[in-house]
Amino acid sequence: MRYLVILLFSIISVSSFSQTTTPINLDWTESLIVYPTGEKINTLTFTGASLNEENSWLPEYSHLQLTSSTNELFTVELFDTQFKLLSSTERQILRNKTISNTIKPSINTVVIRKQNYQQVKFTPIRKNPLTGQFEKLIRFSLRFQKKSQTKSLKQSKSYVASSVLQSGKWVKIAIDTTAVHKITYSQLIDMGISNPENIRIYGSGGGMLPKMNSEDSLDDLPNNPIFMDKGSDGIFNSGDFILFYAKGPRSWKFDEASNEFVHENHLYSNFSHYFLSSDMGSPTLIQSAASLASSNINVTGFDDYAVFDQDNINLLESGRLWLGNTFDVTTNYSFNFSFPNLKTGEPILISTNLVARSSSATKFNLLSGTNSIGDIEMPSVNTGSYTANYASVAEKKFINFIPSSADFKLSIDYDKSSPSSKGWLNFLRVNARRNMVFTNNQMAFRDTKTIGVGNKAQFTLQNTNDKTQIWDVTSPQSVKFISANYSNNTTSFTADANSLKEYVACDPNGNFPTPIIIGSVKNQNLHALAQTDMIIISPSKFLSYTSQIADFHRTKDNLKVTIADPEEIYNEFSSGSPDVSAIRNFVKMFYDRSTSEENLPKYLLLFGDGSFDNKSDRENNTNQIPTYQSENSLSPTQSFVTDDFFGLLDDDEGEAIGMVDIGIGRLPVNTAEEAQIVTNKILNYNNSEWGDWRSKICFIGDDEDNNTHMRDANKLAVQVETDYPQFKIQRIFLDDYEQITSSAGQEYPDVNLAISESINKGSLLMNYTGHGNENGLAHEHILMLNDILSWKNPTKLPLFMTATCEFSRFDNYKKLSSGEMILLRDNGGGIGLFTTTRLVFSSPNFSLNQNFYHHVFDKDSDGNYLRLGDIMRKTKNETGSGINKRNFTLLGDPALRLNYPTHSAKTLLINNVDISQPTDTLKALSKVHISGDIIANSGEILNNFSGTVYPTIYDKATTKSTRGNDGEPFEYTVQNSVLFKGKASVTNGNFNFNFFVPKDINYQYGNGKISYYANSMNADAAGYTNSIVIGGTNPNADKDKIGPEIELYMDDEQFTPGGMTGTSPLLLAIVQDSSGINTVGNSIGHDIIAVLDQKTDQPYELTDFYESDLDNYQKGKISYRLSDLETGEHEIQVKVWDNVNNSSENILEFLVADNADLILKHVLNYPNPFTTNTGFYFEHNQASRELDVLIQILTISGKLIKTIETTVNSTGNRVGPIQWDGKDDFGNSIGRGVYFYRVKVRADNGKVVNKFQKLVILK
Repeated sequence: MRYLVILLFSIISVSSFSQTTTPINLDWTESLIVYPTGEKINTLTFTGASLNEENSWLPEYSHLQLTSSTNELFTVELFDTQFKLLSSTERQILRNKTISNTIKPSINTVVIRKQNYQQVKFTPIRKNPLTGQFEKLIRFSLRFQKKSQTKSLKQSKSYVASSVLQSGKWVKIAIDTTAVHKITYSQLIDMGISNPENIRIYGSGGGMLPKMNSEDSLDDLPNNPIFMDKGSDGIFNSGDFILFYAKGPRSWKFDEASNEFVHENHLYSNFSHYFLSSDMGSPTLIQSAASLASSNINVTGFDDYAVFDQDNINLLESGRLWLGNTFDVTTNYSFNFSFPNLKTGEPILISTNLVARSSSATKFNLLSGTNSIGDIEMPSVNTGSYTANYASVAEKKFINFIPSSADFKLSIDYDKSSPSSKGWLNFLRVNARRNMVFTNNQMAFRDTKTIGVGNKAQFTLQNTNDKTQIWDVTSPQSVKFISANYSNNTTSFTADANSLKEYVACDPNGNFPTPIIIGSVKNQNLHALAQTDMIIISPSKFLSYTSQIADFHRTKDNLKVTIADPEEIYNEFSSGSPDVSAIRNFVKMFYDRSTSEENLPKYLLLFGDGSFDNKSDRENNTNQIPTYQSENSLSPTQSFVTDDFFGLLDDDEGEAIGMVDIGIGRLPVNTAEEAQIVTNKILNYNNSEWGDWRSKICFIGDDEDNNTHMRDANKLAVQVETDYPQFKIQRIFLDDYEQITSSAGQEYPDVNLAISESINKGSLLMNYTGHGNENGLAHEHILMLNDILSWKNPTKLPLFMTATCEFSRFDNYKKLSSGEMILLRDNGGGIGLFTTTRLVFSSPNFSLNQNFYHHVFDKDSDGNYLRLGDIMRKTKNETGSGINKRNFTLLGDPALRLNYPTHSAKTLLINNVDISQPTDTLKALSKVHISGDIIANSGEILNNFSGTVYPTIYDKATTKSTRGNDGEPFEYTVQNSVLFKGKASVTNGNFNFNFFVPKDINYQYGNGKISYYANSMNADAAGYTNSIVIGGTNPNADKDKIGPEIELYMDDEQFTPGGMTGTSPLLLAIVQDSSGINTVGNSIGHDIIAVLDQKTDQPYELTDFYESDLDNYQKGKISYRLSDLETGEHEIQVKVWDNVNNSSENILEFLVADNADLILKHVLNYPNPFTTNTGFYFEHNQASRELDVLIQILTISGKLIKTIETTVNSTGNRVGPIQWDGKDDFGNSIGRGVYFYRVKVRADNGKVVNKFQKLVILK
């Protein structure tokens, strides 16, 4: 999260509608420190508060009340209130803040999945009107009253039943400017149009669609009238043409407030598009409209406009603001404008929007030649702050400049205050008045000065001829010919001027722009799709992968799944041009058509990467599916990208306003390889290996900012421990580890090791709280690219929750973020991430994180855990307002469920005493017998559950203090001292096991904990018991003076001392002891330790890697993967303690060979010499690879007499025996004597090696 933190937190309480709520208590906590831009601000807060800068960082309470009607209005009041005086410290915090005498809740209606809620907000602090003292509200109720009046409802949007593209042959064309366009008969033939005389043109073209749902946008493709020239023979054939009016990608509209025409560039396309077909019936021709008989106003001039606006640079690579000319080395640019027949003597309106980055104030100067028109002052920005506005922006209008001619030049000069100052042009726009004189082959005109109720304007256009046509293009889908009067090179007509009208004068025999032919369009009909549960939007190149995901959810989850190509969506919803609103409107179609909760769309998967650059075709750009970018583009903390936009589906929502109505996830893939990786992960996740990793959650806390992040991480861990104690919690707090100094700065290598071990061993969830960026986490460089690539967890994929800054900035096509790498890396990483894409603040992060854990373990009405999309949707909707939550994105499949344990494991008896009764204390050096059951969700014993249970017995909770590397130590409570970790059989839902209580317990009496994980062939379970009492010692314990037996191997149990391994071998230790193995480690030196090459200062702590054998607490195995060992000879020493603190050691020597080349060692046959049978053996350095083995036996003269071929799936580094009965290829016995044999081995990576040896046959 870079170098800023805001300690806020917010949550929304939700309840069903009633006249009054039950009493609500506010749990006020200690004052927190807020860091908006490095400045420290004290504030008050309470559990569930939301803070924002607009409210002066005062805490806000928010409540959602479910109501039934869509048009009812309500009032709300507080009653049964209890207040508490603020302390002197709290009063000091409120100085210079405006506090009201009364608390006035605001109320408004919000809609979530067509359910209506009343949202109440207020700040629960007042200045008592009687005493003048500041007070905080600690208890209250809310009373809701219906108003007598209701609000008017907008009629729901309707959609056509089928698209016009469902049948017929279609050709798509593109245009880049608003104008009348021409297509000749010959061009139609070349396009493949079979019946040109019936040509029709469909589409709306134009600029971007509205981003607010309340604004109208056209549905499907409207038909456009055309002008058809059939020549002298009256038949449409060679030499003939059509004309049609089309709108380009840049839109213009009249802004009454500023009295000018303003423009908007298209953010997603440089072209607008239309569709041609001759299979839809006769052409729709432009019809004539009569000129009005009389007028009350004469028009001799019209409004025209022009703009320079290039979209080349996005300063923050975020948001919608794209800039053109850069004022740096070059500080002056000139721009030529031409307005034929400009009204002389009249001033023009110049508008310019400019951006500057400078630590001191600068200015731009607008000039005409050497004459200054005016200055544009640019405020300074804090260039030394990462969170301050990157640049300042200013827009100014100049209304007094009178050009000397119709063709004139404007220039902009940047007055830099320092060499580092820099400026950019957003746009330079001119509005001017022209005389009504026809120029060129077509001329668009309109007149704002004639608008008025009852006005009838007579337009008189000079320099025309008798062929000049006047088109009314105000409504492009109903263009009309105006029946104008022509006389003496003048054309005139009269038209209604109640509102602004747009006209085009054109000469049909003149030159017109010609569209660009895109090509044929296949038939499609998205509008006819049935209601669906899940929508997958995917470019066609990924169809084979999304089809697999769709089939998976149809088969496994019984979901109705629809796949749509974004190009097809654009064709039916945005006239063929890319547009985020087209995708939103497509999803909204299903939402609006739904008639019940059952047929509401539930999940939206965006299968494709996105880019902050939604339009360009720059090399390596990743705009597979467009992104919604914020309007703000200059503030690092206010500019954002969010996929929530696609799920804000109610009529009064849009932009980034509203509640998310559908679970949304994105898989940021760009290549077939990446698509295959994420598809395999999703399909295989359901078949992940069983194991207690499914019940583990790891919380990682950064050590910066006065321990804020460790404190927040610990609060979340405690929240889960309290609410869901069946899950095992691991805490990795950075300040618990040694911080070292390297050339790269401060580092935590042991933290990286701990995280990687947690990943490789498996965790259901990995939760990080703290600083971060696209490259990794924390200032000490944890979870970097190399760490992620080192993980080996293909069957234990966690979901990551990263409450940190821009860890997964997927829309930066110039860099693959660490978050994306976690998802996209093969054979490991994560199944998904709920993660951040921009700068975020710690306290709203914490609030969202809290709400995440309110829902990640929720179940639906059928008793099933929620899917990822539901979890994220509910989490966001209950995390207050503000843009911070918009910066969180689900990178993953929203319809996927995590691999939660399905059932429960329950303790029944301890030492044959029912757990519900008082049981004996579990004392050190005593043997304990425990039995239990596997319980279904219905509460019954699962009699068909047979498999294995993995119990872990924990000693009492202890208080731990961190090192204080970057400040004060942080204290927290943890229960992680393992007394026993075993494995027992489950038969027909019942299990029992024994264990020996170690000597190394905490002898004080207190509650320990039993944690269970169990699995059968097709189900699993988790559970806990925390009512056991542990303490004291057994005075009658048996005397045991013998340490554990230890057998050491590498890779597998066939390994022989001195044998060969690869550079990352698996250390195996088989250990047993009559008293069991010590896994507590409370006493100094009683951990299970391995030392490599006598480096006692760098021990490997292996206690967590020990696991007991099935139904045998006295024997078990240690498995630990060493990594990156140097080639050559090594030795490893392992020391193990039993539960009465006897120890033993063993040493194993081994040889490490580089895995890059295939190496064979110790090639032999045994017995040798032999008579009737021998076995071939060899060692290699390619553990876990498939090996093709060829053994050839030859005579002394080199004659081949026997060939043996086999394939070996070698888990270790030793192969054998490969048996031979001493006979040749024909089954005949071979005579006595000396023979040679060759062993040829080929690994599945293509490496090949040969070794020769000799054998002797005795007969």
